Amino acid sequence: MSGTGPNRSERELLGAVLKREPGAWDEFYERYERLIIACVRKVLLRYGVPCLAEDLEDLLNTVCLELLRRDFKKLRAYDPERGFKLSSWVGLIATNAAHDSLRRRGPAMRSLDDAPSNYPDASDPAPSPSDLALLRERQDLLNEAAAHLSPGEQAFLHHYYREGMEPAQIAETLGISINTVYSRKNKVRANLSKIVDRLRREELR
Repeated sequence: MSGTGPNRSERELLGAVLKREPGAWDEFYERYERLIIACVRKVLLRYGVPCLAEDLEDLLNTVCLELLRRDFKKLRAYDPERGFKLSSWVGLIATNAAHDSLRRRGPAMRSLDDAPSNYPDASDPAPSPSDLALLRERQDLLNEAAAHLSPGEQAFLHHYYREGMEPAQIAETLGISINTVYSRKNKVRANLSKIVDRLRREELR
């Protein structure tokens, strides 16, 4: 027997949304709102953007439009036979939409994850399980590379990319100038990219 309201399964709710049943979209958004917000916050921190209300709201609207556009094209691409939940799919769409929105703001809005450029793009509307595995592998590799940075570089990485501190805050915390913050960011990113390349070469031996 099919459920209704909060008793609906993920697939039942998705079916109701795709059929444009009254109230289905509102129920869908209410169920996944916290997940979407969490994904957007992670992207903001990854880009070193403070989680201000206006930025968060802007990206939430972007994600919703991405879910709705072209008659729910990306939601229709969900295939439960691939082995992951609808919530994981929604989280991936939210993350990709937020990434793409920030990238369009200009070259200054580059994520730490963009440092190595020879990995698959997560913006594919229907990535395969192997693509998802490669993306997870990329993150693991970045984390391993970060462990090879100097203590000072790791501290900078934490302040800039994990805590999402503004350059002025980092400058005050570390006792350096704002110009030094930007130059250090470029240096850390370059070092991280070199370490990633070295680790990948070692894996191939």
